[in-house]
Amino acid sequence: MASTYSSRLNLELQTTGENSGTWGTITNNNLQKLEAALKGYVSVAIASTSDALTFEDGSTGLEQDNAIVKLTGTLTGNTTMQCEAQENWFIVDNASTMGTYTLGFKPASGTAASLVSGSKHLMYTDGSTMFDVLDDAGNITANGTLDVAGAVNFDGGAFTFNESSADVNFRIESNGNANAFFVDAGNDRIGIFNASPSVAFDVTGAAKISGAVDLDGGAFTWNDSSANDLDFRCETATLANAFFIDGSADKIGFGTSSPADASVEINQASTTAGTACLSLDQDDTDQEFIKFDGTTASDQSSSLTTDTSVGSITGHIRVNINGTDFWIPYYATN
Repeated sequence: MASTYSSRLNLELQTTGENSGTWGTITNNNLQKLEAALKGYVSVAIASTSDALTFEDGSTGLEQDNAIVKLTGTLTGNTTMQCEAQENWFIVDNASTMGTYTLGFKPASGTAASLVSGSKHLMYTDGSTMFDVLDDAGNITANGTLDVAGAVNFDGGAFTFNESSADVNFRIESNGNANAFFVDAGNDRIGIFNASPSVAFDVTGAAKISGAVDLDGGAFTWNDSSANDLDFRCETATLANAFFIDGSADKIGFGTSSPADASVEINQASTTAGTACLSLDQDDTDQEFIKFDGTTASDQSSSLTTDTSVGSITGHIRVNINGTDFWIPYYATN
């Protein structure tokens, strides 16, 4: 009876009494294939978009015999590398130049697993599907640095950094900033575009918040450093400067970004709004509407005067009291 061959490693299985004078050579070939399956290394240049590792029953020195396969060459299109459709495992070093193309590794006529450019993969196949072990790994503990070149997906579990509460910082880079997000562990602070946050949450640059901001239990301070020219502005649906602080002029504007005539200026600029500039609603019936606190003089040199001989009435200011319009006269100075 002639020799047969094992399905997985293509070892020659000799029958009793055959191969007289050559059984030693055949046995040595089998041992070489076993050695390659355990520790063998081969470099394979990808020759086409549908390439395959070489294998043959009983022969040695073939590509598929090896445990470690390094793929080289330059892809010319989306490419698949094949192995025999039998159970097997490989360590694959993808050193090929992929460009914008994809590279898969699969058993013949089976389902491929994707290879990442410049990466090393631990792979096995059941003869019909190729699996990348680390694509579906369980718990992984890394005692050193763990570098991930591809995407990281967290699905169904929590992600906790620094569970032991050690003094270990956390940093996320953006395309142009090394500290787009920075956790200062030792000081319990977070910096945005800032590696040295001076408060619990320190943002360097503009910040935009689309939702509500709830300040509960703490003060809100704008421009705590007293920067010379740092303005503050609140918009409404139609007013770009419903509330405006002119940082350099130390003035406040309502409806204007250029308060100039007083410390507080109200500008109702619409000619069709049908609304007053200022409404005072005093529900404390025994208290005044407005308090004036100034320096009094007997003449007209101060903001308050006891002089009763002011000039003649020059005009009137329209006001509304409890729903009825009235006119308040104003007098010229002498």
